[in-house]
Amino acid sequence: MKKILLAVLCFILFEPIFAQEETVITENTFQGTRFVNEQSANLTEKGKLLLFIQHRFGEIDGGLYQLFGLDQATLRLGFEYGFGKNLNLGFGRSTYMKTYDVYGKYRFMRQTNNFPLTMAVSAAGSVPTIRNVFPDEYNNFSDKLSGNIQLHIAKRMGIVGFQVSPGYLSTGYVPVENESFSLLTLGLAGSVRISEDVSVNIEYLPHFNDELNTTKPLSLGVDIDTGGHIFQLILSNSQQFITQNLYTASRGDWTEGTLFFGFNLIREFRIKYY
Repeated sequence: MKKILLAVLCFILFEPIFAQEETVITENTFQGTRFVNEQSANLTEKGKLLLFIQHRFGEIDGGLYQLFGLDQATLRLGFEYGFGKNLNLGFGRSTYMKTYDVYGKYRFMRQTNNFPLTMAVSAAGSVPTIRNVFPDEYNNFSDKLSGNIQLHIAKRMGIVGFQVSPGYLSTGYVPVENESFSLLTLGLAGSVRISEDVSVNIEYLPHFNDELNTTKPLSLGVDIDTGGHIFQLILSNSQQFITQNLYTASRGDWTEGTLFFGFNLIREFRIKYY
């Protein structure tokens, strides 16, 4: 009996210490698996399928004649699935250059009360399939194929989230530039939660290759979680969706008012229950 009473007393005295050591996971650093244009450190849940409808209008300074960009809209349709607690795979097709893309993202660290960061790595590839644009000597699949890898390091502090994404991109042949490129890239992003369902984001995507004659994408976004959907409103100097085109085909300029308005509509489906 004395041993039982002693055990109960020890539990009462030391239970608060054990409770303090319990790991608390930061579930969602951001609203979605895309920050604005590029990947975030978030992953969709295991067994869930995301449908992406990404839409960018043309230049808003085209005025009423172009209906502020409506006549030059571009679109990407994509899917992303959670194959495990820390693994997402996805693919899509963009109207720009009739480009197909595939990607995978793996999260290997999560922010907790014992570790300050969420860390994930993503790898992606894309290939344009448009005809009569590439010269014959660069019209093979391998010539047009691009690939990139990125490390996503994210941290959430209350209502504020930050992300840094260093990466490497091999572009394949770029018709506008008449050559291919290899370059180091960097994604910088920040987010503020206005409410439980609304956040405001900023994303900047510089690169480190002076030979590439493009502007560096700077984008603003507002995320609205409606339950089954995430609706992202976007204003950017880039009309593109995927990594290669973001870095090689962004021509807009904030200082000149050459901007593109658009949105991402992300619909969530539960495919499998665990």
